[in-house]
Amino acid sequence: MSDWFANIAHSLAEQAGTWFIGLVVALLGLVSGRLVENIKFALNRADLRTKYYEELAEELSNIVFIVDRLVKVYYGSRWASDEDRTAIAIAYNESMNKISRKEYVYLSWLRRYWGKKAANAFVLAMQSIRAVDGVLIRLNDLNVLKDQAGKESAMADLESAFRGLQVAVQSVLVPTI
Repeated sequence: MSDWFANIAHSLAEQAGTWFIGLVVALLGLVSGRLVENIKFALNRADLRTKYYEELAEELSNIVFIVDRLVKVYYGSRWASDEDRTAIAIAYNESMNKISRKEYVYLSWLRRYWGKKAANAFVLAMQSIRAVDGVLIRLNDLNVLKDQAGKESAMADLESAFRGLQVAVQSVLVPTI
């Protein structure tokens, strides 16, 4: 009987190394699988951050550009044709509709990927965009009424609101450290 136990003990001792190596390989497989998944998740998140930032930056830059055209060409020049003014008005309307429609999407991206400070800067930028929009609506109403004195006052307000918009957008896209 002791021979039998000796053979079993000897067999287990010989196979222990094989079992140990198998166990180590299995554990490494589990750990490396999770590590690979974590790396993939981090890379996907970085890709999304870049994609979302580019979209937001493009839209904010577009609204600043269109308002610049409104201030300098639509209202600020005598040489712009009706076609020029129509094209600028259409571009402004499309840009304003797009950024307003996606405001909460952009806000959620900012909160999720860049934090509360960036989200708050975007909220201020949207307030500035709406301030410009309010002045433009007033200017158009004054144009209809042919109120020249009111138009001059509204133009000053538009230029001031535009400067505020530029600062607000810059604080979203080019934050200080």
